[in-house]
Amino acid sequence: MKIDRRAFLTAASSAGLAGCALPLTSKAPSFQNRASLAPLDFSSGRLMRITVCTRPFRTAGPRLEAEAFGGKRVVHNYGHGGSGWSLSWGCAQEAAALALAEAPGAVAVIGAGVMGLTTALRLIESGVSATIYAKDFPAETRSARASGVWSPSSRIALDDAADDAFASRWETWARRSYRVHQHYIGTAGTPVEFLPHYALRDAERGPRIQPSREYAHLGRRLRDIIPRWSDIDVETLPFPVASARGGSRMTFNVASYADRLTRDFLLRGGRMVRKDFPDLASVLALREPVIVNCTGYGAKQLWGDDALAPVRGQIGWFEPQSEARYGVNYRDVSAVSRRDGLIVQYLGPNEDWGYGDDTESQDAQELLNAVAALQPIFQS
Repeated sequence: MKIDRRAFLTAASSAGLAGCALPLTSKAPSFQNRASLAPLDFSSGRLMRITVCTRPFRTAGPRLEAEAFGGKRVVHNYGHGGSGWSLSWGCAQEAAALALAEAPGAVAVIGAGVMGLTTALRLIESGVSATIYAKDFPAETRSARASGVWSPSSRIALDDAADDAFASRWETWARRSYRVHQHYIGTAGTPVEFLPHYALRDAERGPRIQPSREYAHLGRRLRDIIPRWSDIDVETLPFPVASARGGSRMTFNVASYADRLTRDFLLRGGRMVRKDFPDLASVLALREPVIVNCTGYGAKQLWGDDALAPVRGQIGWFEPQSEARYGVNYRDVSAVSRRDGLIVQYLGPNEDWGYGDDTESQDAQELLNAVAALQPIFQS
């Protein structure tokens, strides 16, 4: 795969502007028979768009609590870092329970991203009237720009800032969410599916750059429910690398998933109103006695939450590639061939990458560098 730098940057510029024990084995099946992999095609003419997402990170973890505010009951459900889609259903269940504690007849949900959609669905399924108020509708939200892989502890908190109960609470959210996500596997539009993923390594690796913060890594608490990865004999793979690991990973086709959640919400009698909230007073002026705040990074300004830090992430979207359904991680770059697009993202040398950066302008050079990093493994 040869990269035409000028054509690539031209395309990039255009895109940017426009309960019982089972006798299961603990060992993962071998990937040795899965060598027939079509190369991922990042040709400049296939580039659809570049998107940037400001992920909402709180050092103590997501804010999920209720408070009295101007005579209203306000439930906060935001600050999930890079784990929003992964933890959505578990957090939605807890947020809905907090909202229903005072038996309201109607609830307002602020925000139409994945947290707003799932929380509103849980509310309406509980028999109350729910209305989503949002400046941006689902396809326009930051949630629509997500990488779409199961990553429930991605920048979820810092070890020294989260309280002692956080890990157990997080585990509850993650397990609940994982179960619900599985209900969407095999349904119309394939909103959720398992895809093979490969972590590839060269023989010579540079020194690992340690992050400046101790991020919470909690995935080991879920080892009993997620597919195990294994070492792969590189001779069975088409990639010219020194070592590889692989396994199945839950993947979200975000476009169809968000559309499904929206349709389900509206079919159950929910309402969605486009509305901008310039300040807190405009939120508290809503007629509903209970308000659920699912504004993500927007809560920094709207609710004055200075604990929120932005984490910038950019994705290049290429045309869907139906003959190649898998993902790779190589040289700090991730690529996943989802049904709603082949995506590529530079992840950085560690989790500090993007921290504190709230710019949402597209960087075509960053995308070009990411594609160039992947080029060696797809050369014939």
